[in-house]
Amino acid sequence: MASNFDFLKSIDKELFSLIIDSEKLFRDEYFNQCAVQLRIFAEKTAKKVLGEVQKEMTFDDVVNCLKDKIETQEQKEFVEDLFFIKRAGNKCAHGEDIAPTEVLEAIKRAFEIAISYSYSKKRDEKIRKLQFDETLLITQKPLKENKLVDEYVRLASEQKAELLNLKQGEFNSNVEKTIDGRKDESFVNNVVRYKKTNKRKKELTPSQKRVKEKIKEARKTVKQKVNKIEEPKKTQKKNKKNKKQKNNFLKHLIFIVFVTISLFFLTKMMFFY
Repeated sequence: MASNFDFLKSIDKELFSLIIDSEKLFRDEYFNQCAVQLRIFAEKTAKKVLGEVQKEMTFDDVVNCLKDKIETQEQKEFVEDLFFIKRAGNKCAHGEDIAPTEVLEAIKRAFEIAISYSYSKKRDEKIRKLQFDETLLITQKPLKENKLVDEYVRLASEQKAELLNLKQGEFNSNVEKTIDGRKDESFVNNVVRYKKTNKRKKELTPSQKRVKEKIKEARKTVKQKVNKIEEPKKTQKKNKKNKKQKNNFLKHLIFIVFVTISLFFLTKMMFFY
């Protein structure tokens, strides 16, 4: 299984073994034991960096000696990381509980300590460019594998979006061919059918859930566009009906007026003669 500290294996097997045990304790949620193990790792590393160490020297003595020799910002950060891990380990060694987030921070600082130590041994610039990955700590899967999964999710998202655009184009091309202003609902039905036939049985990952939400938003947008196309047609039909009714009323009114006038003149003529 992969680890954030794989680079350390070829440089110092003893330190690599200590840090691997710390990672395992963290994954198993033994946070107090993990903090104590990290303290041992930090003390061993500090003594290796200092070089000549007397047997009676404690971890505090070693760290203070390194503090007196600080010349660069990198050395200052190295000592600060040692102090942080030492305090966390001492707290757990005395029976106090520690938060998982604090242990995670200690592991990240142990990573920076390992980077500084390894670079001092090999002077390889690639080591200084390494980045700590929390997902790798939990899953033990290489970062490149995670990126490959993200790539598959991205491609799936693009394919689904392309399918939606294709179906929308087919629907729009058939709008004018419908009768009485009624729109073909096959597009919406096809989308629902596509969703049912392609429904995953397995639990979706966070990335897949985000893709699903985007598809849902796209479907909502399509339905809104359909409604916008339908509304003018309905309004036009209603206006046409009202206009027809108005014309019929006018015709009847004119007919009644004409009949009334005709009867008036006819009656007058009869009385005249």
